[in-house]
Amino acid sequence: MTHARPIAALAAATALALGATACNSSDSGSGSESGPIKVGSINGITGLFQTPEVPQAVKAVFEEVNAAGGINGRKIELVSMDDAMNPQRATEAAVDLVKSKKVVALVGSSSAVDCGLNRASYSKEKIVSIPAVGVDPACFTSPNIAPVNPGPFNLLTANLYYASEVLKRDKVCLDYTVLPGSGGGIEDAIKKWTELTGKQLAHKELAIAEGDPTKYLVADKGAGCQAVLYNGIVGPYFAQAKTQGMDDVDFIVGANSYTDANAQAIPAGLKVYAGTEWQPYTDTSLPGNERWSQLVDKNKIQKTAFSQGGVMAADLFVQVLKGISGPIDRESVTKAFKSMKPIEYPMVGTPWVFGEGDTHNPVQGSRFVQAVNGAWKVLPEGFVVPGKK
Repeated sequence: MTHARPIAALAAATALALGATACNSSDSGSGSESGPIKVGSINGITGLFQTPEVPQAVKAVFEEVNAAGGINGRKIELVSMDDAMNPQRATEAAVDLVKSKKVVALVGSSSAVDCGLNRASYSKEKIVSIPAVGVDPACFTSPNIAPVNPGPFNLLTANLYYASEVLKRDKVCLDYTVLPGSGGGIEDAIKKWTELTGKQLAHKELAIAEGDPTKYLVADKGAGCQAVLYNGIVGPYFAQAKTQGMDDVDFIVGANSYTDANAQAIPAGLKVYAGTEWQPYTDTSLPGNERWSQLVDKNKIQKTAFSQGGVMAADLFVQVLKGISGPIDRESVTKAFKSMKPIEYPMVGTPWVFGEGDTHNPVQGSRFVQAVNGAWKVLPEGFVVPGKK
């Protein structure tokens, strides 16, 4: 990954031009016992939250399966639609996929707005969604959606846990930008950490704005912060942290900051860690990464954490599909995911399962890396799962 996708940028998108892009959008045979098995996906291809590598990764997995004979002789056909992080486009895309294209499931979505807008319709239509990248709280609190990533809120709990329980910092602070609708998720993540550890934040700022970060860092110094969690734009913040002489503070950034460019932007001497949702993509020798690395290299897809999520979502979907006896249609696919057993997937910290229930956040924990000499160094702890003994 060569560019940052700061969470702060997501809040700026409100209304963009209408339209959608699709690949392989023929709508015959998706609900029958012959013809292609049609699968939908809603992704950010244009707009402020761009994840074009995600549907490319999902499609690469499906093409691999198709080349080996498909599922009981049937090809898997991906229909990916671009919502450009526009609410109207995201809603229209879901209607098109579910009603017109008649997909059997949604797999590998990577939209910042899909879950919150379409959760009710997915439940009504009895269709499951397995996002590659769950972003907003609705992705993890809906009966018919189960992402393959821990999500920003579980990741926040893991980062807080890492600061207090692994780095042994007593005064942990938070400098965060909050997206509309995400404040409750952040407060719940902090509460979960407090319940696990009995500790409270020494200082909290939930309105970090772009521009000069000096006042936020001065406030952190005044509060005696020993560790600071941060989710905004990397370059200016850490340049000012260096100017403020904060070399003795442990900074922990979220998965959105885990990019090659950001590692290079962090001044030498600062202690900056990143919590990752999957095995760190910058080390292809880690468990689960070899298969992903070979697949994306073969298909000339950008190596990012998000493309890891695309491969994982598609792999899980294929594995569940192979266990279905009889016709493969929306009803049988939904039933299979609701009744499935957990699947061990080495790219994440805990097994993934859909299952029954009104909420689904199966993947827990984070793997940590540290910025060293302009690159990310994988740390030895493995996945840190809060509260796991």
